Amino acid sequence: MDRATFIRLLQTEITRHNFDTFVDNSPSVAKGGRGIVVPGCATCGVRAETTNQFLRHTAEGLPAWFERTVPPRVTRNDTQRLK
Repeated sequence: MDRATFIRLLQTEITRHNFDTFVDNSPSVAKGGRGIVVPGCATCGVRAETTNQFLRHTAEGLPAWFERTVPPRVTRNDTQRLK
């Protein structure tokens, strides 16, 4: 994977997260449920009271994203072991 593709994918993943409000334990009280509106990542449903908590949530998700997105590098030693 070239650098430009990697950066574009990383930017897409970071901007996918959104510091907003969402209904926790939906449906909301307005719809007759017991859910409340909380701040955090509306995409993941993770509560974050502060911007720092939101940034920590985003940063903690990046290693897992990296493992899913970037293929492992195959070295010469790896190919020799597979034979």
